[in-house]
Amino acid sequence: MNKDTPEGLRSAARSWKRWIVLASFLIALILPHLLPHYYIHLLDLFLIGSLFALSYNILLGNTGLLSFGHAAYFGLGAYSVALLMQKAGIHYFLAIPISLTITGLIASIIGYFCSRVVAMSFAILTLAFGELLFTIASKWYTFTGGDDGIQSVFPPSIIASSARFYYFTLIIVTLASIGIWRILHSPFGYTLQCIRDNRPRSESIGINVRHYQWVAFIISGIFAGLAGSIFVTFNWTVAPTDIGWVKGGEPIVMTIVGGQYVFGGPIIGAAILTFFQFFVGQITLYWALVIGIVLALVVRFLPGGIGGYIQERWAVRRQTLSSGV
Repeated sequence: MNKDTPEGLRSAARSWKRWIVLASFLIALILPHLLPHYYIHLLDLFLIGSLFALSYNILLGNTGLLSFGHAAYFGLGAYSVALLMQKAGIHYFLAIPISLTITGLIASIIGYFCSRVVAMSFAILTLAFGELLFTIASKWYTFTGGDDGIQSVFPPSIIASSARFYYFTLIIVTLASIGIWRILHSPFGYTLQCIRDNRPRSESIGINVRHYQWVAFIISGIFAGLAGSIFVTFNWTVAPTDIGWVKGGEPIVMTIVGGQYVFGGPIIGAAILTFFQFFVGQITLYWALVIGIVLALVVRFLPGGIGGYIQERWAVRRQTLSSGV
């Protein structure tokens, strides 16, 4: 195949993407042997944040739904694992699938109501349900520990070391990311994008918009719960703040900064927020102000996010090469 033809350029682009993904994974495999323990923990935070943001982008970037209460499912996953391990004595590896079932069930109930409204009504309703769960977690002292949360949620000994836990997190996040990619590049995912781009037309051609939004809500919640189920054994504790609206702002920032219309955009945003917070935090206590300025600049000058800008530049370069200029 001639590389100068449009089809050849598209094939080359796909090949480069595969090589970049493979190289990134190989680098990720050797990092624990090169970095101090603290930086390995920082990588864990990045991986968990990436999965959290990818789960959120199922709603925002692919369905066009802005949620302010996405942290509720992150917290549900974390609380479910902690309660199953400490109150029911269930092993961590068995507690994860059970917690995802619980999270999916609650997400289906909440999503049933949220999927019946759109735009700001959807955003406010998700916030209301999120604050309801936050109140339950912070006030039900005998069950959730109240404001103190649940402490001493340790990972099993087989993944207790920093390197082993990192590899465990890397494998889970990688498999989950592949799962999300396949969902979004299936007929179901393309239907979500159709709803995002033109809801009235989607309804006019017979697409059950509410049903698709509901299913997307459930899937998004389950993957957010998976991120929370990893986070609880990374942090050794879970508290109501892991359900609150402040926590829910993290995937929004990650997605917007990285690019909501690019699959890898939330991952880029998670890397920027995680490492930026660490390095800027060493310089000043006002790191949140700096991140706010960065967010404002991205929204103003890069409305498609950093990932969107990279994709746009690559598209321009490909078009230039194909035209022979």
